[in-house]
Amino acid sequence: MIALLKHEIIQTRGMLALVGLVASLVAVVGALLAATGWAVLAPLGTLLAVGAVFALVPAAQILLVVAYWRSAYGRTGYLTQTFPVKGSTIYGAKALWAAAVSVAGVALSVGLALAVSPLLSRAGWGDVFQRLGDGWATLREVAPGWGIAAGVLLLVALVLVWPAQYFFAASIGSQAPMNRLGVGGPVLVWLGVYTATQVLTFVSFATVPFAVGMEDGRLGIVRFDLFAEMMAGSSADIMPIGFLPALLLSAVVCVVWTAHSWNRRVSLV
Repeated sequence: MIALLKHEIIQTRGMLALVGLVASLVAVVGALLAATGWAVLAPLGTLLAVGAVFALVPAAQILLVVAYWRSAYGRTGYLTQTFPVKGSTIYGAKALWAAAVSVAGVALSVGLALAVSPLLSRAGWGDVFQRLGDGWATLREVAPGWGIAAGVLLLVALVLVWPAQYFFAASIGSQAPMNRLGVGGPVLVWLGVYTATQVLTFVSFATVPFAVGMEDGRLGIVRFDLFAEMMAGSSADIMPIGFLPALLLSAVVCVVWTAHSWNRRVSLV
């Protein structure tokens, strides 16, 4: 596994470093433009800075799935498949690296946001650090420590849903008979996964009657009825959590199915 991880790092570190560098440069240049306060350049700069921060992780994940598809099912796929280890182990190394890159990308995005925030504050955003401090203090007052930790872990888990789905689409879309479509196979599978996930998410919203909301001055789990809220047109200050089971379960299914594909059904012809 260590050797496979080292191989993944060597093969992808260049393009990932480029993504990080480009995102950093765009964020800084955008923030500088935003700080000018000029009518046209300031809004454009704000858009560039915010876009660079939020696009960093998706861009890195998409590049990783392209590298995954090329190394496993492209011209070098035959060499990859001949490694003297189980296919699921090869997949595990690629998935583990994608997870590490995704988490590191989130950390870099947060760092970029904090780094350019003093410049954005000149564009009318106010003191970002003061807002963050106030928000953190309020959160500590109304939420238990375990709830904050659980929220952070859930956010990380949600970030990892995308590479799980991407790798699944690349693998299943490269099996016979979908592999006859070339890159179209993975694209069609991903569209199918996306559609199925949206349907399952809506069902999960409707069947999991819980949300995070204020109760007696503290954040906690409260009752939530999707259809009642829709009929009443309510704008209650709560966050439904019904989407979580569907998204997390879909990621688990994708990982297990992809590992099975690597062990049993990988086909390059």
